[in-house]
Amino acid sequence: MDHQDQDLWIAAGGDLVHLDLLSRVGRIAVFSDGDARCMAGIHPDQPTLGAIGDWVGPPTILTAAEGWLASQGCTEARGPMLLCSWFPHRANLGPQSTEPIQFEPTEPGARWIEAGYSEHSHYLSILAAHEPNIRAGTDQAAALATSGWSLRPLEAGLDPRASLEILHGIATRVFSAEEDFTHVDLDVLVHFYHAWLEGLDPSLSRIAHSPGGDPVGFVLALPEESVPGRSWFQILSLAVLPEHRHRGLAGWLVAAAHQAARRAGIEAGVHALVRADDHSREGKGWYRGDILRRYALFHKALDPQRPTVE
Repeated sequence: MDHQDQDLWIAAGGDLVHLDLLSRVGRIAVFSDGDARCMAGIHPDQPTLGAIGDWVGPPTILTAAEGWLASQGCTEARGPMLLCSWFPHRANLGPQSTEPIQFEPTEPGARWIEAGYSEHSHYLSILAAHEPNIRAGTDQAAALATSGWSLRPLEAGLDPRASLEILHGIATRVFSAEEDFTHVDLDVLVHFYHAWLEGLDPSLSRIAHSPGGDPVGFVLALPEESVPGRSWFQILSLAVLPEHRHRGLAGWLVAAAHQAARRAGIEAGVHALVRADDHSREGKGWYRGDILRRYALFHKALDPQRPTVE
């Protein structure tokens, strides 16, 4: 087994650009054996939590990554995940009755269960018609607008970098309350997600502003172009600062994205990779629609005193 031989890992299909970017954030080890490969990572904010991703091949290569994490003091491994939740993570649980959507995880979850992992957290992609989401989100829109709240298209009056700084600042504040939050610099995210960012449609995306003009939330969306002839758009991310929740801003943002998509002739939306517990709050007017796909992040206990491999 070739543990941290970068050249062999690249020869097995590893992505050097991703390796370089992730190495700027945390400790990364790559493993390869012929065509098999795997990546393990530890974010400095979570020194006892290891991430495993880019797993191609038999379980033996996964075992090598687990052993390295245990030898570094990790008590838990999660996967599939590249270093932390800012980067691609989750496995696909199906159903597979529709064609994949853009940027959707496609790795089957069954192989992680077979490797001794259990489900840690759950996510959904939801196929949503315009009208229910517009109706639910505009109930409070008039009152919010009258009070001075506003929604503005992405990049309205700003250069792209300024918009990204606003989005990153909001996302960092929103997700910092979560138990597993980690810090990642904006520059790393911009380089990692350059293709994703190039696909964003400013006409479908909005930034919410308070009466004082401060940005307090956003919705990011792009046309869903993975299947020719399929007229969908995709909501990739939705966030509202904690101190401004329960005003109806999230529903208004979703409604605005659906309104813009309908004006553009798009037939429906996909609310992608939503936390399953968020979808359960349908009384709040969020994410109304039918479940298209389910996903999970898996985890497994490690014994740092007894690493799997030396």
